[in-house]
Amino acid sequence: MVSKVHPILLARYGNEITERLVESYQEIEENFVMQKWKSSELDAGHFVESVRRILEFELFGSFTPYGSKLTNFNDAVLKQYENASGDESFRMLIPRTLKSIFNIRNKRGVGHVGKISPNKMDATLIFYSVKWVLAEIIRLTSGLAISETQRIVDAIAERNIDVLWKGENSQRILNSKVSAKNQVLILLFDESPRKLEDMRLVIEYQNKPNFLKLVLEPLHKARLIEVNKGDGKCWISPSGKAEAERLILKLNK
Repeated sequence: MVSKVHPILLARYGNEITERLVESYQEIEENFVMQKWKSSELDAGHFVESVRRILEFELFGSFTPYGSKLTNFNDAVLKQYENASGDESFRMLIPRTLKSIFNIRNKRGVGHVGKISPNKMDATLIFYSVKWVLAEIIRLTSGLAISETQRIVDAIAERNIDVLWKGENSQRILNSKVSAKNQVLILLFDESPRKLEDMRLVIEYQNKPNFLKLVLEPLHKARLIEVNKGDGKCWISPSGKAEAERLILKLNK
C-alpha cells in the first residue's frame, strides 16, 4: 500500500512532507500491530503535524517549514481552516478528525495514570482515524483513474486483523498456515512465560513428545526461547521477541 501512496504524496507535496507523513503512518501501524498502544498513540502526534502542513498547503498555498513550530491546535485554528477556500474535507472533516486524534493523544491514557487504562481503545480509535485521514487525502489528490484510486483507498481503509485471536476461554493463531514453531513465538510474545502443555493445546499439536522434540527444542537451541522441563514452562528470549515482531509484522501485511 505504501508503495502506491508514496508517489501520489510526493508529486503533490514534495519529499519532506511525504517522507515524514509516511514514516509516522508506518510507525503508528507497526506499533498498533505489536500492541504497543502508548507508542502508537504518541506517534500520532507526528502524523497530525504533517497533515496540518498538508492542510496549510491545500487551503493557503504554503506550509509551515518543519524547522518552525506550528501554532497551537485550538478552536481558532479550526475556524481558520473552515473559513478558507477549498474542499470541505480539507476545511472541516480532516481538521476535526485530526483535532480528535490530537486531544486523545495528549489528554488521555498516554499522559495520565488511571485505574482502568484506556490505551488500547484509544490507540484503536487513533489508528483507524489516521487510516481514514490518509485515505481521504489520497482520494482527493491521487490524479489517477477512478478505479485505481478506489483500490488504493480501499487498501488503506481495510481493517487490520489480529494475528492472535483471544476468545473468552480459548486462543488461536488465525492464520492456519503458520508453522507450529512460529505459533509458539507468537504466543510467547503475547505472554511469557507460558505452560508447555497450554501452548500445545492452543496450537492443537497432537503428539506430545514431538511437540517438545520437533518444535520447542529447536527454538531452545536457537536461543529464541528458554524451555524449563522441570516446571513445564517456557520463556521467550530477547532474540525470540525480535523474531516474533518480524513475523507478526509480516503476517499483518
